[in-house]
Amino acid sequence: MMRREDILKEIEQQRKLLLNYEELAVDMEDDAAYVARGNGFCDAKYSDDFLQGQIDRIRARIEELTKLLG
Repeated sequence: MMRREDILKEIEQQRKLLLNYEELAVDMEDDAAYVARGNGFCDAKYSDDFLQGQIDRIRARIEELTKLLG
């Protein structure tokens, strides 16, 4: 069983990760903004399906963790 503090910490980490993927999904629409992010993978764009899958997975994890808090 995870401690409350650990759950809250993981929720915060997952929210930051979610924000990064959401920003990346928006940046994918604009080549200049995408390159400007400089995340080390500017040469190979992720597919929309991949990004949406990651966003959905992270949201599900946040929901799961939130339920553990009661």
